[in-house]
Amino acid sequence: MTGTATLRRDIQALTAALEETRAQMEAGLAADLTGLDTRVATLCAEAQSVHGDAELAAALERLLPTLDAVAAALTRQRETLAAAAEGRHDPHTARQRASAAYGRGASAAPGDLPSDPPATPSRQS
Repeated sequence: MTGTATLRRDIQALTAALEETRAQMEAGLAADLTGLDTRVATLCAEAQSVHGDAELAAALERLLPTLDAVAAALTRQRETLAAAAEGRHDPHTARQRASAAYGRGASAAPGDLPSDPPATPSRQS
């Protein structure tokens, strides 16, 4: 049986890894979720074996929104891929891919983007 301190650290590590995975998915990158179901099931089973630990229960509850966010990002990614397969253009996703490619996080505010270059004056003859 895993100690509660170790189990809490494992839950926190999984939460951090899932947040990073979600951010990568939001940037248009593919995520490898292989083994996620097994890892979560193992943590839940180990947590069930420790009765009455409120901190542990709270750590598991904090994991739920993170799992929901990853599921939502996965759904959006799947919808985007389906749209691309059907030939539909998705400008939002294109912007995210461009931001990721040029090193800007997907969280950059529109005001943080450089302004358009000044218009070139026309020649008058």
